[in-house]
Amino acid sequence: MATLPADAPTLSKLEWQAVAIGLREVDGCGCGSIEPPSRFRRLWTTLTGAEAVRPLADPRLEALRRFVCRLRRSGEDVEKLGQELIALGYSRNQVSAIAALDRP
Repeated sequence: MATLPADAPTLSKLEWQAVAIGLREVDGCGCGSIEPPSRFRRLWTTLTGAEAVRPLADPRLEALRRFVCRLRRSGEDVEKLGQELIALGYSRNQVSAIAALDRP
């Protein structure tokens, strides 16, 4: 079995699931806009059952989900968006690998 280099951009199964959630939700989420529900939002949820996207419980995984979503929606600079992930302990290689998913 081949071994990966020490700086290989590996992610855990949960981290890849957070990436998948971000990719799946990109069209319908607020991409990081976590607001308290307004009266209108609560009424809308009551009437339709449609709820706003809730953040993931783990802050590292939520940052990963938001990164993927925002990168895909806004096309913001990877360096700018990746700073939060790097501050949370992800490597530059991991951030670059995730950002590469957005390229055609």
